[in-house]
Amino acid sequence: MKSWYIIAYDIREPKRLRRLHYFLKKKSIALQNSVFLVKADAQYLKYLESSLEKLINIRDDDVRIYPVLHPDTLWAAGKQASAFQHLYAGKKKRSRKRKTPTWVNNLFGWLS
Repeated sequence: MKSWYIIAYDIREPKRLRRLHYFLKKKSIALQNSVFLVKADAQYLKYLESSLEKLINIRDDDVRIYPVLHPDTLWAAGKQASAFQHLYAGKKKRSRKRKTPTWVNNLFGWLS
């Protein structure tokens, strides 16, 4: 069963940073420069972990993977908040035209 995960990293060397960022950009949704959201099953998560481990220097760099119940449990504000807004569950509410009360129509005539 697929679950959601946040992958965050702190990479010291610019070349490794570019490689890791490019790799994750192809496989997941970028929330910030070093924070990504991915939906993966256990097998794909193991693949990501082993691939990430090959791209980093274990002594200098830091990569973390956090499980997330669902993207709608995350809160975001600011310029990149819309990066995962389309993942939120739920239907859009239909807009209804407000009906003018009868007494207002009788008092002032037809209002639209």
